[in-house]
Parts: sequence; C-alpha cells; structure tokens
Amino acid sequence: MCSPERHSRDGERTVWGRRRMRSRALAFSVLSILLFSSLGILVSGDSDGRSIVRQRDSTHPFSWQGSATTVEVMGEWNNWTTGTSLIEETPGNWTVGVDLEHGHYCYKFVIDENWIMDPVNPYTGYCDSFENSIARVENDTRPMYTHSIENQILTVEWHAGSGGDAPSGTPSGLSGSTWYEGNWSWVLDLSGLEDGKHTIHIEGTDSSGVPADDLLLPFWIGEGAEFVWDDAIIYMVMTDRFVNGNTSNDPVAISEAAQGADWMGGDLEGVTQQIQSGYFTNLGVNALWLTPFNEGANRTGLAADSIHQVSAYHGYWPVEPRSIDPRIGTEENLHALVDAAHDAGIRVMGDFVVNHVHEDHPYHVDHPDWFNEGCICGEPGCDWTEHRLECLFRDYMPDVDWKERNASEQMIEDVLWWIETFDLDGGRIDAVKHVDDLAITNLAVRINERFETAGTDIYLKGETAMGWSGHDLASNSEQYNTINQYIGPNALDGQADFVLYHATSDRVFATGQDDYIHLDYWTARSQDQYTEGAVMVPFVGSHDVSRFASRADPGTADEWNQWVEQGLPGQPGTDDPYRASLQAHGWLLTTPGAPMIYMGDEYGEFGGADPDNRHMWRDNSTQNDRERGLLENISQLGLLRSELDSLRRGSYVSIHNSSDIVVYQRSIGEQSSLVALNRGTTDASIDVGSLFVDHLTIFGDGGIENGTTMLNLTSHSVTILTNETATVDPEPEPEPIQGCTDSSADNYDPTAEVDDGTCTFPEPDPVQGCTDLNATNHDPLAEEDDGSCTYPVQQIEGCTDLNATNYNENAEFDDGSCEYPSTQPVQGNDSNTTDSDLQNGTNNETNSTNNPDSIVCPTDICWDGSSRDPSDCSCPEEPDGDGSTDGGITPNIPIETDPPNSTNDDESAGGMSQSTRLILIGSIGMFLLLSSFAMMARRN
Repeated sequence: MCSPERHSRDGERTVWGRRRMRSRALAFSVLSILLFSSLGILVSGDSDGRSIVRQRDSTHPFSWQGSATTVEVMGEWNNWTTGTSLIEETPGNWTVGVDLEHGHYCYKFVIDENWIMDPVNPYTGYCDSFENSIARVENDTRPMYTHSIENQILTVEWHAGSGGDAPSGTPSGLSGSTWYEGNWSWVLDLSGLEDGKHTIHIEGTDSSGVPADDLLLPFWIGEGAEFVWDDAIIYMVMTDRFVNGNTSNDPVAISEAAQGADWMGGDLEGVTQQIQSGYFTNLGVNALWLTPFNEGANRTGLAADSIHQVSAYHGYWPVEPRSIDPRIGTEENLHALVDAAHDAGIRVMGDFVVNHVHEDHPYHVDHPDWFNEGCICGEPGCDWTEHRLECLFRDYMPDVDWKERNASEQMIEDVLWWIETFDLDGGRIDAVKHVDDLAITNLAVRINERFETAGTDIYLKGETAMGWSGHDLASNSEQYNTINQYIGPNALDGQADFVLYHATSDRVFATGQDDYIHLDYWTARSQDQYTEGAVMVPFVGSHDVSRFASRADPGTADEWNQWVEQGLPGQPGTDDPYRASLQAHGWLLTTPGAPMIYMGDEYGEFGGADPDNRHMWRDNSTQNDRERGLLENISQLGLLRSELDSLRRGSYVSIHNSSDIVVYQRSIGEQSSLVALNRGTTDASIDVGSLFVDHLTIFGDGGIENGTTMLNLTSHSVTILTNETATVDPEPEPEPIQGCTDSSADNYDPTAEVDDGTCTFPEPDPVQGCTDLNATNHDPLAEEDDGSCTYPVQQIEGCTDLNATNYNENAEFDDGSCEYPSTQPVQGNDSNTTDSDLQNGTNNETNSTNNPDSIVCPTDICWDGSSRDPSDCSCPEEPDGDGSTDGGITPNIPIETDPPNSTNDDESAGGMSQSTRLILIGSIGMFLLLSSFAMMARRN
C-alpha cells in the first residue's frame, strides 16, 4: 500500500525549452497519401529471410539518470512490497526492464532510500491519496508499427507481437507501397500530392489475425505545412448564436428560459456556409474555435443569480460524452464543416469540458464516485481559488474528480475520440485551474503521442481565468505564475492572456482610464513573463464579458446588466465606440501571439453581460454604416497580418509611447513593420529615427514624410508601415454592396449600392380603369374595369307630340317614335271626298309606302285654286299684302312636313300638326260649300 512518507513528491518538473517549432524542419512537409481501407497483397521488394526480423519488447523499460549508490523502482504491480534494482549501464545511466501485464501502474524511484517521481515521465496519477508516476504498459501480444520520413519517402516498420508472426498483408493507408520482406518494412513515395490536410491511418493484422496497434499520421501539404500557431487569427463561434443554416433542426423553445437565455437556431451548417462564402478568409481568420459539440441538457438550470432560468444552448452542460447535440447538427454536418475548413486552409478547434458534466450525464448517473462533493464556487466560505479543485459551478454541474483514475482515463479517451473522429486541429480546454494539474498534463501527453506523429502540432489553448492586480509587475506575479503552471511541452501550448486583457481592454481602450504608456508596458510584459515558446492568445472581448462596443459606449450605463428587466444596452449612436474598437483591434491584430476575435466584435456588436453578450451574429445586410466601416478596417488588418511575417512572428519592440500615442516595431530577420496608434483628437508627428525611412504605409492615412524621419499621424488613427511586400491593397476601394435596388421588389435591399439583377417582384395586379369604349374616360390600357367610367349627359328620347297616342311627357328629344290614329288620305281635288272620309283617317299618305319616292302634298289646291306642283308641292307666289284673299279663298299657309323618307310619327300622315290639319280641313270644307252654292246658282 502507499505510505505518505514514501510517496511524497520530491522536486519539480524540469523546465522545458522552445516549443514545437523544432518539428517544422522535418522533411515531410509535402506528406500525403490517398487513403484506402482494405488490406492488400504484399508487394515485395526482396525475398530474403522468413525469420522474426523485429519484435516488440515484452518488458516495460524504466530509466533514471544521475549519480547514486542504489536505484530501485517500486510500484503497485506487486503492492509496493519489493523493488526492482536498476543497473548502471554507463556512468549515471540506470535502466531495467520489468515484466508486467498490460495496464496502468503507479510507481516511484527510490534513490538511495529517497522516494521520487520519475523526472522524465510526465504521466501521473493517484494511488490512494498520493500522486505517483504512471507506467502505461502496452499489450505485447499485439504487433505494432514504427515509422520514419525522409525526402518525401515514408518508411513503416513492422514489429511482431509476442507470437512472432509476420503481417497478413498491406495495412490500410499504405496502398501502393512496396513491401521489403527482408527487413519487414513498407516504403511509400509521398511526393506530388495535393495541398491540404491528409491523415494516414495504418491498421492491419498479423498472419494469425491478431490486430496491430494502429498508427495515425496527420499532416498538411503545401502552404499549410509551414503553419505555426503564431500565424493564427482565432475566431470564436458560439454555434447556436452564429448562423441558422438549416431550419429543420431548429430547437423547440423552452418556456422557462429567460429572454436571451434559450436556444436560437444557429448550427454547424451555418458555420460551413460562412466558411464556403469566404467570410473568414476575408477577415484573415485561419482558425475557428467552436463551442462544445456535445449533446446538452434538455432543460434549464438556475443562473448564478438564483432567479433566472437558462438553457444549455452554449454547450457547456454535456449530457452525452460522444454525441453531437441534434439542435446544432449531426456527425455528417461536423465532418462537412471540418472538410470545408481544411479546404480553405482553416484549422478547427474543439472546446472540451473536462471539469464537470451535467447531472443528467450517464457518467454521473452510473459512476457517482467519479465526482467531487464540494461547495458551490463563489458562495460564502467557498472561494473560487481556495476551493478551485472541488467546488461546483452550480449544484446541477457535478465536478469531475481527476484523482479517480477511471474517471480521468475516460475523460481523456473522450477528448481523443472527438479529435480523431472529426480530424480536429486543436482544442480549447475549459476551466483549466479547476481541474487537477495531472488532468492537463496527461491529456496533453496522450494527444501528443496520438496525433503529433508527422509534424503537425495539435494546439491546446487553456482558459485559466486570472486577473490584473496593479501597476507594478510584482503585484501580478501570482497571475502570471498560475497561468504558466499549465504550459509546457507536455501540457498546454498557450492560454488566453487574461492578465493583458484585464490590464488593457477596459482600462485603456473602452474607458480610456489608462494611457498608451500603460498599454505599451503590459504588452511588453506578455512577451517576457510567460513560459518560453508559449503561444498566448490576446483578446479584447469574449462570450464571458459584456460586449466591447457597449463597454466603450459613453451613451449607456447598462453595459454590465444581464436581464431585460434591468435595462440592456442598445446599439451605440455615436462614433466613439467604433473608434475605440478600431484602436483595440488595430493593437490586437498587430501584437504577438494568436489573437482571438469573438464573433460579432469585428463589426462592433453591442450587448450587456451574459447572456446579452450572445446576440445572434449579423451579416452586413443588417449592419449600419459605422458597423460596416469597422468591419472593413478589421478585415483589412486581418489580411495584412496574414500577409506579413513580421506581424505574425516578429518580436515586439517599443519605439514611442505617450498618453494617446504608441508606436512599436514587429520584426523578424530583415522583415519589419511599424505600427502606430493615435487615439487622440488631433493630428501628431513623431520622430521615429532613420531605421524606418524605407517603410511604406500599407494601412491608414499616416506615413513618414519624404526626406525626413517624421511619422505623421492623423487623429483617431491606426497606421501600419512595412518594408515587406504585401499583396493586400493598402487602400482598397470598397466593393459596392450588391443587391436589389428596386424598392418595389420583394427582395429590396436598402443597403445595396449596385443592382445585381436579383430583384423579384410579386405578380402584377391587372391595370385598373374604364374599359367602356363609349365612356368619356375610356382607358385603352385598362385590363380590369374599376367602375370609374363616366358618360356624356344624354337627353331623354321619346315622342314629344301631345297629339300622338304614345306621347312621352318626360321626353326631351323626339326620337321619331310618335304614333297617331289613322285618317282618310286626301285624294287631290276629289269632289267626292267628305269630312267623314278625313275623320276615318283614309288619308292617301298611307299609299306612300308603296311608292317611297312619291311626294305627298298636304293639299292639291294652291291659294289661287291652282293645283300644286307634284314634284315639290309648290304653289304660285302670293301677291304682296296681308296674306288674305278676296272671296274667302283659303290663304297659302306654310305646312311643315317630314322629309320624304322620314319615319317621324309625331304628326299625321301629312306631316302636319293637329292645328294645321284643322285649318286645312276647315278651308276645304268652306271651298266645297261655296262650290256647291255656285253650281246651284248656275243651275238656276
């Protein structure tokens, strides 16, 4: 059994040197291979020998270096009962092999009776309550592979298991290779392969069917092979709040969740769409950090205020170890995202929650002994630092006990599964200081062993939330030391630079409380206070703090509020926050490390504290002019960083600092860039010396005046000069916004400056108007009558003759429809015609229908007794006078008649009015009477 005095730790770990850049010089920069999954027939390059050529060791090696009298190894494989002595093979070099069964064992060295941990084995664990080195003994019954790469030639060697058998065939991943039986190796030419990321997964069995331990070789070809993580611009994506690329997987709203604290529909497909659109490439972004993929809780939990309910949209409450939350997508969606990113030269980082799970997680349900029983972090008597290893973030978030070996090994295996299954390029480790040190070390060791086999660095970034403790360096030593303790060759590659964040983001850029002298000093401290070789991650905003634009907005006092009832900050209405953001990001993107942009900060998204700092991301169609202007500038800065070696890998040297101006140089070898920030309201000139006279302005309006060493700077400006060649246009003409410019279109874009021909319109309504040809307002273009027709005023037509049988008293215009009683026609000068004949209507006009050309005269007798002219009914002209005749002769009375073909029925058949007929009848009667008297007189 373990004893306290025997297993107390003695000594510190060795200090490590420069990080993984050493591997970049390896000769496999153009590695690649087309992957095949089936075993093939061995293609032999020779046929010498069939004996065992190479066999894995059946014992586990232990070694120690140093001067001692006796060196032993003690371990739990025999319950710590006896030790095994190491042999000093050469002075100071002690070794021994111990025959052990496959498994993990605690052990320590006993050096001259002093118990110490193995100084060269970083993998540790607990036996009882004591930390020990861990011997990980492999299964020697299984064959294994080793490999080497030289001059684009991959050589893979076979090591037989304890059975001594040769391979059964060509392993998967080595199709096309040549088998050399004499030395049990395959040789594969890797030249001439496509650029991009490739992974050779070598799997096979021996001739007895025993599977070999597989070998994974991930690598990049082409430009990507030269990448180091100092080259990265990391863009953080909270997947649910980014882009909704597939509405079919939209989550069901949880009614209990507070406003802003529920799922909103962003998904993996939305991220893929933005990768393929070139959005990230145009920002200079070449690494994505996505929030956890794990399936999260399907219910809410209390926020830290113990009032508001929040859901698991953020991904940090896992309920499954190896499944993707269906509300953000599927395994196929994540594969597609990573493939699209790699095609675009973008690395993808997962976010791994190793400190806790949600209480619904099967590990908590099935293995409650894997978890700590602690207080709630931050509550009275439960300080975040003092109880950092066992306190719970919330009571529904069980805290993993990494001292429990089964728990720690399972958590590590899960992280390895995510990286391997989805070909990830790195990971962000959540809540680093809240897990035991061995969690980070063991995880890093296993990742390095599994994935860093062919020169590709799997970048591990930690979140160790520390602060800034004052203006002197000594006050911040604990802050730096705590962050540093998790960084090393078998630990994290870097961490979020919390000290620099707290020293600058609010104090310098958002509020202006501290000046640019302060900025320059603490930027320089980040270069000399962290572990050598660490790739730190500077940032000005994140998903855990209020939005930078709101913190820099003098028009709001709500920037730290979380909930709607408190009052939340709105969109800034002045230039101030956007000017401050340009200063902050101008600095961020030109300082050493791998800077991180939190989604939306590139255009100045606003918002209060969590969850209000997690609005849905917006594209430029919903941004205002200030936001679009900021986005253009930050995109330009990002692209310049990606172009210039000095901005990515150069050292930091201060050239000038004052209250509102800072000038610094980034340089590597002969390549140099000069960065100048002026947050002041006035222009300024700074003498920068003769070193930079050959530097040309590639960003901003400032520059070195010709023939002088004076650097001229405009107010509120960021200026970059360089002696490198940059292909990025230093003053690009902004591309006009394309879209539909027709305001009547369904898809009208009010921000569009150039019509791109995409306008779509609703089906046009028919043209309304008057369609009646007889209307005064007839519209020949009208397709549908709208009832607007107007017409000329018309007189009422009808019979206007009072004597007609169909007289119409309302008629205003005679339409010729009058009808009369029948009368006897007048037969010329017929002496037999009687009044009764006339009264009977036997007028000879009725005969006119038989001869339409004949003219019917009202009477055949003229005033002088002569007959009328039958052609026009005319009579001789009367003599002058009063018109009366002597002897009672009827005067010539003008009678109106219708034209010969008239159909007017208002008058009698003679075309005369009733009064005219009466006069005529009376005259005829008088004439006949007088004629009778005359005849009687002659007879007498």
